[in-house]
Amino acid sequence: MTIVFDIQQMRPGCALIQAIMGGSPGVLNNFPAECWLDAPTPGMALYNVTDEQLNILIERTLNKH
Repeated sequence: MTIVFDIQQMRPGCALIQAIMGGSPGVLNNFPAECWLDAPTPGMALYNVTDEQLNILIERTLNKH
């Protein structure tokens, strides 16, 4: 699966950014909307992730925010 994510800010792009940049449908379902970035950032990129890697991103995002 793919996710548009800013590793520096530890936040995913919003649903529209996911759709435009090629993120997998439904990838944001495990992230609270208040964590989403609603505008592109310099650190934002598209990543291919496994289920395990996605779980790590979710955990780290929730711990930071």
